[in-house]
Amino acid sequence: MGPVMGSDTMNFRLFREGDEAAILRTLNEMSDVGCSLDVWAWLFPPEEGGRAIVVGERHGEVAAVCAGVPIRVAVDGREWPAVDVRKLVSRDRDDIDRVLDYFVETFGSNGRFVLAIASFGQGEEASSGFNGAAKTELEELVRERPVSASPRRFLYRAEPARDWESRLDALWERARSSYPVSVVRRADYASRRFAGHPVTRHHRFLVFPRYSRKAVAFAVFGDDGSSCCWLDLLWDHAHRGALDLLAHISGRLAAQWGSSGERLWLAGDGATRSLLIGRGFRAGSSSLSLVGARSFTPEFDARDFVGRAYLTAADAAGLGP
Repeated sequence: MGPVMGSDTMNFRLFREGDEAAILRTLNEMSDVGCSLDVWAWLFPPEEGGRAIVVGERHGEVAAVCAGVPIRVAVDGREWPAVDVRKLVSRDRDDIDRVLDYFVETFGSNGRFVLAIASFGQGEEASSGFNGAAKTELEELVRERPVSASPRRFLYRAEPARDWESRLDALWERARSSYPVSVVRRADYASRRFAGHPVTRHHRFLVFPRYSRKAVAFAVFGDDGSSCCWLDLLWDHAHRGALDLLAHISGRLAAQWGSSGERLWLAGDGATRSLLIGRGFRAGSSSLSLVGARSFTPEFDARDFVGRAYLTAADAAGLGP
């Protein structure tokens, strides 16, 4: 995958088995959010073609890390291989751009990915290594207490989703016209994103018309200690009652957990936003920029994704539990 790129002070290379302990030392020193070995193994399992991780070493110590997970993105009916950068840190902030450059050079040279995306809090772009990249903001919506439920919800039923939920493949095909630009949300995506977390429990639901076995909505909720968070949402926009039922479920979960309310983050779906506003949600005070990190090939323009994409907390590292 190309020779090691470096300088007199830092050398970059691909991840090797056994790097985990050194990487975690650097991550935990440079981040307020700790990462255990179990969580690291869950985030970055073995991948066909190898893990999408590079490290920078200085004096034999890991000093920079860029680690991503493979995803697929859909843009106007065509799917592309991409990578979601979940960890990007360096002991020296000046090295962030360099480790990202090596990441792009390494994985762009073999055609494995066409695009990298990553998320950062407000004001972090200057230190992110994504300067000048196309970006968009996820809006926070919050609700302190549920409103009267719409009678449409009684036309639908919900059931817990399994770790591997094959019905999501059919739901994605049914709902994808509502999401012309999005991360592809099939069963494999939901499984690796929400199943088997070593610490956090993700509450996943499928919604069906009351007398049908065809799923028309999927949602994931989590308890962050103060709110019931909507972590992901996929639904067929022809079934508004399905979203009404999910808003009812969210309110019930918040009451069950003793939460102060509910919240979610959203971009690129005005119809969902409008319906949730009608169910008692309002604009919150926080947002997060999702940055189109880099396009790996001239064939793909990052602006075709970022700025138009449907995005939830699932697409933004650090949002929600």
